[in-house]
Amino acid sequence: MLLYISAIVAVAALVVIAIAIIKTAKTVKEAMKDVTDTMKRVELKVGGITDKTDQLMNQTNRIAEDANAKLQSVDGLAASAKELRDSTEYVQHSLTKIADQVAATPGKYAKLMQQTTVLSEAAARMYYSAKQQKGKR
Repeated sequence: MLLYISAIVAVAALVVIAIAIIKTAKTVKEAMKDVTDTMKRVELKVGGITDKTDQLMNQTNRIAEDANAKLQSVDGLAASAKELRDSTEYVQHSLTKIADQVAATPGKYAKLMQQTTVLSEAAARMYYSAKQQKGKR
C-alpha cells in the first residue's frame, strides 16, 4: 500500500511540476512577446534616428563644401587685393617719377615752359575779357 501511496504522491508531484512548467512557459512566452514588441519599437526608433543622422551628415557635408567654396573665394579675393596693392604701388611710383621729371626739367625746356605759361595766361585773359565785354552788350 505504501508503494501505491508513494506512486500517487509521485504522480501528483509530476502533475504539479507539469502545471508549474506550463505556467512558467506561458509567462516566458508572454515575456518573450513583450521583449519582441519592445525590440520592434526600439528598431523603429533607431531607424528614425539613423535617418535623421544621415540627413544631418548630408547637411553637414553640404555646409562643409559651401564653407570650403567660400574660403577659396576669400583666398581669391585676398590674392586680388594683394595684386591691387601692388598695382597701386606701381602707379604711385610712376606718378612720383613723372612728377619728379616735371619738377626737374632740363634748362632748355624750362624757358619753353615759362613761355608756354605766359602764352596760356595771356590767352586766358583775352578769353575772359572778351567774354565780359560780350556779357555787357
